[in-house]
Parts: sequence; structure tokens; C-alpha cells
Amino acid sequence: MHNMIHYTVWDWLLFFYIYSFIGWIWESGYASVGQHRFVNRGFLHGPIIPIYGFGALGVLICTMSVRDSIPLVFIFGMLGATALEYATGWTMEKIFHVKYWDYSNFKYNLNGYICLPASIAWGFFSVLLVEVINVPIQDVILQLRSVFTELLVLILTAATAVDVHSSIGEALDMRDMLEKLSESKDYIRRMQKRMEVVSAVRLDDYRALREKQAEKLLSTKEKFEKNLYAWREVKTKQLNELLEKAEELGAISPAKAEELKALREGVYRQFREMAGRRDKDFRRIAKHLRRNPSAVSKEYAEALESIKNLTE
Repeated sequence: MHNMIHYTVWDWLLFFYIYSFIGWIWESGYASVGQHRFVNRGFLHGPIIPIYGFGALGVLICTMSVRDSIPLVFIFGMLGATALEYATGWTMEKIFHVKYWDYSNFKYNLNGYICLPASIAWGFFSVLLVEVINVPIQDVILQLRSVFTELLVLILTAATAVDVHSSIGEALDMRDMLEKLSESKDYIRRMQKRMEVVSAVRLDDYRALREKQAEKLLSTKEKFEKNLYAWREVKTKQLNELLEKAEELGAISPAKAEELKALREGVYRQFREMAGRRDKDFRRIAKHLRRNPSAVSKEYAEALESIKNLTE
């Protein structure tokens, strides 16, 4: 029989940080073993993944009144964690226009945010958490002096607040860049279609250009710089083709002078915007994507893919 234990707010916060840290160890450890190098996973820079902390707290709260029944712990924990996962995924996509995890390829999924296999896994995790993992962690937390607990939580909260501010800034910058890149791609496509450009250089040409580069071992930074240079070359080629075509049409169609003038101004605007995107802006967003490699975006799918390709 489980005794009903009352936790303080400080205890709950400490539970949150501990399980966020454990989640980070699991995610980063799994990825590091698979890639044979250290991989820092998660939305934040630091060694915590908040969704695990919130998930653990949700499970502990949902199962508090049914801890004497393993089947009910499974069901209550599964439902609570699944609801949290859906709400978090939906909210993050609405804010950042990027889906940081996607279950669309799994059977019985709901909008890609949740799926039956993951929910069942949450159920088993709930039983493991309540019956095994939380017992020693709970004992340690309850034995700590309240002053020490409060000081530790305050330090962790301050550090996390700084990290959250920085990481949200990265995610918002990525959203803005994806929007600009998508607008740029759409503009070029419209202009190419209007002027009947037969051979438009797109993502396949960009990949082909990279594949033709000499095969050699490069550092992550060198690879990124090479890919970014190749991407800019493709973009410049697209815009130059539009300018050349505009000049040709202007010579044979004086009546289209005003329309072609507007087109040229639009192309020059694209050149200025491309020049304004600094390498460090791309690097900052690329680091964010390396920590969240499963991120997808319905609205900016191709723009997101083009940035991911820079990191390969």
C-alpha cells in the first residue's frame, strides 16, 4: 500500500528538474550511441528536456489517487501523458510553425502529435515511474532540508529561464527565416513560371551540386560553410536567370516595360535580403535543428528542408 504523501511546491519543482534531466540523458545518450559522438538533444541548450519533466509530473499527479492499482496507474498515466504531449505539440507548432516531433508515419496517430504506440509506452513508463523510479528519488527529496531545496530550485529556475529565453529566441528566428525563405522561393517560382523559364534550378540541383564536390573528410563547420556557399550559388543563379530573361523580354516587348521593371526591382530586393542573411544567423538556426532533428513544418516544409541540408 502506498502512503499518501503531500509534496511542497519546492518538491514538485525539484521533481520537474530531476526528470527533465533524466529525459535529457535518455534522449542524448540514445542519439550519441547511434551516431558514435556526443549529441545534445532537446529544445533547450542545457541538460534538461522539459517535456519529460512535465510528463513525469503529470503522471505523478494523475496517478496519485490510484497508486495501489497498477492497471489504473497504467491507464491514468497513459491518458494524462498523452494529453500533455498533444497539447505541447499543438502549442509549439502554432507558435513556431514547426512540429518538433511527428508521429504521422505511425498507425493510429492523431495529427502527428500523438499515436497509440507512444501512448502505450507512456502507460508502461507511468507504472515504472510510480512503482520503481520515483520511490528512491522521492525519499531523497523528502530528506533534504527545505532551505537547501529552495536554494537549489531557485538556482535551477534562474538558469533555465535564461536558457528558455535564448532557445525561444532561436526558434522564433528560425520561424522568421523559414517564412522569408519560403516567400523568396515562392517569388522566384512565380517569376519563373510567368516568364516560362524551362530549366529552373531547385533543391535537386542544389543536392547535385553538393554531390559533385570532392569527397573528403571535413569538420562540421567546414561542411556547413561549403553547403551554405553552394546554396547561395544556386540562389544567385536563379535570380540572375530571372534578370537575364527580363532583359531579353524587355528588348522584344517594350509594352511590358513597367511589368519587367517591377520584376527587376523584386529580384534586386531578393539579392539584398540574401546578402542580409549572415552566416552566423544560419549557424545559430542550424545548431537549433541539430538538437531537434525530427522537427518538421507543414507551412515551411521546403525551407526547413533546405536549412537541414546545410547541416548534413
